[in-house]
Amino acid sequence: MRKKLTVLGMLLACLLLGYYAFFGIRTTRVETLESTVSQNLKQGTSSAKVRSFLDAQHLDPSNLIKPRIMSYGHGRDYSNQNVVVAVKRNTRLALLYGESIYLVFVFNDKDELMRWDVFPIYDGL
Repeated sequence: MRKKLTVLGMLLACLLLGYYAFFGIRTTRVETLESTVSQNLKQGTSSAKVRSFLDAQHLDPSNLIKPRIMSYGHGRDYSNQNVVVAVKRNTRLALLYGESIYLVFVFNDKDELMRWDVFPIYDGL
């Protein structure tokens, strides 16, 4: 009986380790951040107000920048645009990879929010 319990315990431990390796532990969902941003920031908001909101959310935003070359993900090009970038790090931790959620806010030349994107970036550990 004791041998069966030991084997069962080891099998359960292997299953949990496998689950953690592939799926990990999620601390924040992309949808949650998208919803928070859409409820609190509207088009036309100034970069100062956006940065203040991001500070309040503990997302450590960048200054308003205009990068010569900047792209994320598939088809997300922010080159030569006024942007503020914030990152929520370690939103999913697994043995094989990590996830961070990037928030990019695009402003026009009048310092008015035009659009924003929220998306995950994965990296190997």
